[in-house]
Amino acid sequence: MERMDYRHEEFQFEEGSRIQVFDVAKKQETLHCHDCLELNRIESGTGNYIIGGKVYEICPGDIFVINNRERHLAVHKEPVRMTVILFSSEVWKDWYNQDYLKPFFQRTEDFSNQIRKKEEGYDKLDQTFSSIKEEAEQKETGWRNVLEAAGVLLLSYLYRYYAGRKHIAEEGNAALYPEKRTEQVFSYIEEHFREEITLQEIADSLAVSKTYLCRYFKEMTNQTVFEYVEQVRIQYACCLLKKVDLSIAEISLASGFGSVSLFNRMFKKYMHMTPGEFRK
Repeated sequence: MERMDYRHEEFQFEEGSRIQVFDVAKKQETLHCHDCLELNRIESGTGNYIIGGKVYEICPGDIFVINNRERHLAVHKEPVRMTVILFSSEVWKDWYNQDYLKPFFQRTEDFSNQIRKKEEGYDKLDQTFSSIKEEAEQKETGWRNVLEAAGVLLLSYLYRYYAGRKHIAEEGNAALYPEKRTEQVFSYIEEHFREEITLQEIADSLAVSKTYLCRYFKEMTNQTVFEYVEQVRIQYACCLLKKVDLSIAEISLASGFGSVSLFNRMFKKYMHMTPGEFRK
């Protein structure tokens, strides 16, 4: 089996631009994340979208909200075309305390990355999305300024949508903001999650004690180190279940689980279904 990797992409924005707009039609091959914030609108096609530890059914018109730490992958047999809007890291550094970033950084447990056409508030999001796409394509005089203003409007409507559903948490997740040591922990886990990982190995890679690592990671992410390891392994297993023809046992081992029983238990914990049910 060809190994499927995670990929952390550093997107290169056009000079003088903090917002980038483009269409994507090619098939995605690996789970990946970006050093920026992302909104997708599905223009055509169907399939499944793996985002973090969740899986969504793709339908035309769906809007997806993805932050800088969420690994994601669209899985589909037929072609899927989407419009992508990216906001550079400069945006959240400048707008750090603004409400309209909270859908990316300050979420409740029942937050959904997916916004569907039938839902109240969708129309304004869709219309503003289309206006941004049109500005980016036509590039008339002053288009960058219009793009940035429309971007703020889109994010404001996004905040209104999620706040109205009470999906904005009281506090944010500091780990979603760029921080060198947190990134080092994430990077080590994402490189070694297929192997047997110990706290000591992770601590040694950062030149810190196990006690400090556990306390620091919990404070930054509101989860333990091994809860994060489990989530990375489950995301990878979801990808394999949808994309390759391997047995449950083979996928369990390829994802870093020591036994099929542990894999089944962890999969049920995070995905609320068995691996076999997910694969159907």
